[in-house]
Amino acid sequence: MARLRFGMIGGGYMVKLHSLAFRNLPALAWPDCPAIELVRIADIDERLARDAADRWGWSKSSADWKDVTRADDIDVVSVATPNDSHEEIVADAFAHGKHVLCEKPLSTDAAGAARMLDAARASGRVHMVNFTYRNWPAIRQARDVIAAGRIGAVRYFEGHFFQDHNNDDAVPLHWRFRRGPAGSGAAGDIGSHILDLARYLVGDVKRLAARTRTFIPERSLPGRPGVKAPVEVDDLVTTMLEFENGAVGSVHASWALPGFKNDVFFTVVGDRGALRFSWERNNELHFYSDEDPQDLAGYRQILVGGVHPGANLFWFPIVQGSRGQGSPGQGIGYAEAFVLNARQLVESIAVGRSPAPNFEDGLRCCEILDAALAAARGDGWVDVPRLR
Repeated sequence: MARLRFGMIGGGYMVKLHSLAFRNLPALAWPDCPAIELVRIADIDERLARDAADRWGWSKSSADWKDVTRADDIDVVSVATPNDSHEEIVADAFAHGKHVLCEKPLSTDAAGAARMLDAARASGRVHMVNFTYRNWPAIRQARDVIAAGRIGAVRYFEGHFFQDHNNDDAVPLHWRFRRGPAGSGAAGDIGSHILDLARYLVGDVKRLAARTRTFIPERSLPGRPGVKAPVEVDDLVTTMLEFENGAVGSVHASWALPGFKNDVFFTVVGDRGALRFSWERNNELHFYSDEDPQDLAGYRQILVGGVHPGANLFWFPIVQGSRGQGSPGQGIGYAEAFVLNARQLVESIAVGRSPAPNFEDGLRCCEILDAALAAARGDGWVDVPRLR
């Protein structure tokens, strides 16, 4: 491919990360990447679309998302809109021959996600869900360690994604606090990430039990201070999981726990070792092996460097005498994670095969989320269904 022409739908917070990733990838991956053109961005707020185009380098803007999905001069559509709009936009993009990158969660429920997967399969185009953390070098290294059997058979997974930005009753009732456009609260918005990592590292979930809590039951309507309406979604979800391979564990998510900023955390314990990771120290992976002698036993710190999966794209110079491994410790961050996802998308388009995480992974995450919300409404364990 000589070039790929991108369109984007949604001019909110995520546009900066998608735009920077698409714009920077060709130079970082040069010469093994086609030219990327940022052709058109759309948002129902025309001013927001115009400002995003001017700021982030899109050639044109529009208030109608169909100007992106139906355009002859666009090959790939990136969707970063409220969750209840994903299905209609994505279906139209596939119907007009576009490849699609969609933000998570894929839909407000598993039924919608299943229809999106059907549309993707029928189109024959590449489809990907933006589960940002999967491609992170330390996390990919963790998966490689597990797959190589270096911690033995996995017994236990514990993961959480905790933030505190919504632990403030001054935050108004935007769309993420409403069940219709969001589907769920912290469970879908950030819990989908840690559920996806649980599947990526350990395997599929067989059944679960769950509880949810809403800590701030009412919030002011936007632009109408003092006029409040109910919050319709969860501020926290906590789950116990049984995996199909027999491992057990727990996954929790909240956007309203004081002291946590962006803590994507997991520990995976096998019968011969363990791994531990936190995004708040995202250039580190901690590894324990029971093969170490007792006087040296304990977790060792591994710093991300050019030897780790994907990290060679960035800031790691080769040091003389390092056997080609590069120099760890320079550090990479959140924007680089989006570059790595963009590279996976572009490479998948080149070979005509959808990457993981694709819409199948997006559907599976929605199935687990639906089961968790059902379990929270009940009082026991719930089997996770498969719609496809």
